Amino acid sequence: MIFTHKSILPMLRLTYILLLIIIVPAFSQQDTFKINTFSVAPGSQKKDTSLARIMIAEIIHGKDIPNSIIRKTDAAMAIALGAADKFIYVSLKERDSIAKKLKDANIEPTAFSVGQQLKAEALFFLRVHKLGNLLRVEISARAGKDYNQSVSGIGLAMLRYRDSLGTIVYDPTLVEALQRAMCQVTGDSSLYQKADSPEYQVAPAEPLCFVSFQLEDTQIKSLWPIFQGKEVNSFYALEVLFEAATLQQKKYLPIDQVTRDSVYALKGLRGTENFNLPNKEELSLLYSVGFAYCINGKCKKTLEGADISLTLQQIKPDGTLIKVKKLTAGLSEDTLEAFKKTTTALVKKLLQ
Repeated sequence: MIFTHKSILPMLRLTYILLLIIIVPAFSQQDTFKINTFSVAPGSQKKDTSLARIMIAEIIHGKDIPNSIIRKTDAAMAIALGAADKFIYVSLKERDSIAKKLKDANIEPTAFSVGQQLKAEALFFLRVHKLGNLLRVEISARAGKDYNQSVSGIGLAMLRYRDSLGTIVYDPTLVEALQRAMCQVTGDSSLYQKADSPEYQVAPAEPLCFVSFQLEDTQIKSLWPIFQGKEVNSFYALEVLFEAATLQQKKYLPIDQVTRDSVYALKGLRGTENFNLPNKEELSLLYSVGFAYCINGKCKKTLEGADISLTLQQIKPDGTLIKVKKLTAGLSEDTLEAFKKTTTALVKKLLQ
């Protein structure tokens, strides 16, 4: 299945185009070319015929994502390519119009033939999937003579928005994920650095998990609220870390607890304890889906109050950790509000 509109599906099933599709393993890259981005002056996208013309040939999405994602992807791709100001996007409407004309002329409208008619420099095959609250978009691009060269890119973004009924709002997250995928496809991490609007100045970001927060008062017993109920308060502490990192972070992509636990559940791993350090199995699972960085926290009772320590670490394939940076701050007030304020400030310093 090449195009996604049911009205033209019967005329688009050709073995030839199926042979064009390269299935790229999850979270890997095997690039053989880069799509030209052609540096041009802002605002010239519609006039400059030297810009690369991009056509979406296929959109496949996960079963847990609504079919409306096809229409949303069309709009999001127009925004993502427009923000770079270096491409011309061929809409699904324009693509389908050419497909119909070819069909009426008794010409099989494959992605190849439609792309040639539209003078598309590249054909994009998209895969859109969701894991927890993480949206993953993979672009497999075909370009060159007869579209026989390939490159791929993967973009991740968190699904942060819901409507009044609690339904996921995909649109802004879809644009962000497509932009990150385009950075990989073009090999240009600064592709959107000069976008007109700050919200579109998106760059590649490493997924960052929050895996544990130890609450230690074994040597000095305490009645401080943070030490009462380790299960609840360790989860609360990790939520504080996630929220603080999300507010100001660009280098990393903070991953929430729902998404982290969804990774564990995929392998049947349940009942992980946030107040204990993660084991190698847990860390290996995170690495296997592309989560290569994590933060472990600790709040330890002292005679003067408490010390809060945060450690940023890199996850290796075998589940071992390499320390990147560690910071500690003192806590003198016995309230959850003071804990949150101190921890939030520490996260910001840690990720600078």
